[in-house]
Amino acid sequence: MARPDLRTLIRVTRAVADATRDPRPAPGRPPEGAAPGGLGGTARRAAGTVADTVRRDPRVQDAADTVRGRVRDLRTAAQDRADAHLERLLAESHARRGTAPSAEVAESLARRREERDARARAAQARAALLAQAHTPEQRRVLTRVADHTPDLGGTLPDALRYTALLDALVPGGGAAEEMAVHRALWTLAERRVLAVSRHGEITACPVIEMDLGRQITPG
Repeated sequence: MARPDLRTLIRVTRAVADATRDPRPAPGRPPEGAAPGGLGGTARRAAGTVADTVRRDPRVQDAADTVRGRVRDLRTAAQDRADAHLERLLAESHARRGTAPSAEVAESLARRREERDARARAAQARAALLAQAHTPEQRRVLTRVADHTPDLGGTLPDALRYTALLDALVPGGGAAEEMAVHRALWTLAERRVLAVSRHGEITACPVIEMDLGRQITPG
């Protein structure tokens, strides 16, 4: 039997390769010449763009801040009611038995009352600060400052800096949006509602006048 020549072997090899090649695209990979992601990818990118635009809208951010503030107020009110209820139950229990609470219990109750009073003062000071806002942008700036100020009920640990404020309020870095935040911040600084240090740290001014006729000193 004659042995096939080299050209015959090459033709057979190519034919086998062509017959075994799968013309369908691999899972998750678009066909050759197709746009990356196809229609689904285009839709996802469009949805992401719309979502980013909505998140950057000052009105949306202001509404989100308002909702978070209400949730915080409701949580604080619930905690205060629970503390007051506990104190009343303990007082009634000791009254029925004709005894006085132990020194440890009395100390614990006094500490809880002090914490409750501190929360009330912080809520009043926060409300007084936010009342200084004349525009949505100013309110957003003051809200971020309050979030970083323990005496205003803030829980964020680090001091608020200029760059961090811009990152939080203008995540997209739009020129018009940044200018609105700059204008709001420096207007508040000129009114002595806020202070900006030479290192870029933003704080509430030391004294806020209250309608109660008192002065509250945040931070």
